[in-house]
Amino acid sequence: MTRCLSTSWVLAVVAALAAASFVVESTTAARTTARRCPAAINGHTVRPASVDRVLAIARRVVIDHKIENNQGRITRRTAANYPVIEVTELSAVLRLPGAESLRRLASARCGSETAQFAWAVIFTDTQSVLCCIREIVFVVHAKDGWKVF
Repeated sequence: MTRCLSTSWVLAVVAALAAASFVVESTTAARTTARRCPAAINGHTVRPASVDRVLAIARRVVIDHKIENNQGRITRRTAANYPVIEVTELSAVLRLPGAESLRRLASARCGSETAQFAWAVIFTDTQSVLCCIREIVFVVHAKDGWKVF
């Protein structure tokens, strides 16, 4: 009887530790992937950004820790199966084709002041059975770090 109780106690402790590590991993991933409108973005709070760094930040938020279920097939997002199809700087100085509609979308999400300092990154889902599934995220490099919305 004592052996049965100690075995079940050990199993309970192992299960609790496994659950705790899953919760810690999940909350860390959620914190990394949180998408909120950045506060107080203006010319004084924005830092310069390179397209390479913007792309790396967007990939970290959109691809990491994401698992999809496409008609019964479970796949983990990777750079190969969830590629970037466009990166555009939305600066008010540059008037690139298509940038105006992306700037309007960014303005609707978080305001025009934030939108003018953002970069748009467009991903496509190659694993979906539906054509042309796209996800658009906006990235801003602020004094206090990278913001994705």
